[in-house]
Amino acid sequence: MCKRGRLTFYSDYVIEMMLTLRMLLKLPLRQTEGFVRSIFELIGVKLKVPEFSRLSKRAQCVLKRIKLPPLDVEGYLVIDSTGIKVYGESEWLVFKHGGEVKRRIWRKLHIGVSEEGLIVSRIMTSHVTDDRKCLEPLIRSAGEEKVTEILADTGYDSNNSYSLLENKDIKAIIPPPKNAKKATVKHRSDTINYIKEKGDHAWRHKNKYGRREIVENTICRYKSIIGAKLRSRKWDNQDAETLLGCYMLKKLLILVCLNQ
Repeated sequence: MCKRGRLTFYSDYVIEMMLTLRMLLKLPLRQTEGFVRSIFELIGVKLKVPEFSRLSKRAQCVLKRIKLPPLDVEGYLVIDSTGIKVYGESEWLVFKHGGEVKRRIWRKLHIGVSEEGLIVSRIMTSHVTDDRKCLEPLIRSAGEEKVTEILADTGYDSNNSYSLLENKDIKAIIPPPKNAKKATVKHRSDTINYIKEKGDHAWRHKNKYGRREIVENTICRYKSIIGAKLRSRKWDNQDAETLLGCYMLKKLLILVCLNQ
């Protein structure tokens, strides 16, 4: 006769390993559970596998332990954002019954990349959040005492952004929009005047703005390897999922560099 007892305990490393497999193989939680169970059966290991519901419940607390190491040495930081699709209920209904999707949900992933191409800071926001609001948190997570320059696109340009970076003694390399006329911060005003006099190409060449391709390549790797959509339904799990994706991508890049 079966008796009721305490639940099986699984370490955080087991949960993290299964969630990593799920992200690499782009599997739902239920299929991840079956995949690991089938591997154990093939190699003859008699171990229990965490249920898909337990993976979902423990995802947030486990993945929040992961920290992206900040900059080790002084250098520049390249920041950018990209949209990550949320695989919501509407898409499932379309897949099941056909029809058109009426509402699309996105999350914005903001990342800061070092000159080596490593992700050192990350923030997930809703699709309506202004990029400029994420500038200070990205710098703080990367270790603002080590950041000497910030390279970003026009979405991060504003008087407040230049003033913030000036107070932190960080050089701002952010192109203003084409219709920019006046600025209250001297460095931003000098940038606008320089572009008007010598052109945008001269400004980019002077500040080596081509270095911003580092973050564009990183975003391309993220969407190619990790994926361009989130499978988690809850906000906290989605935030943890993007954190794990950035952490995995950084580890993969380090392994590639070590093998070269």
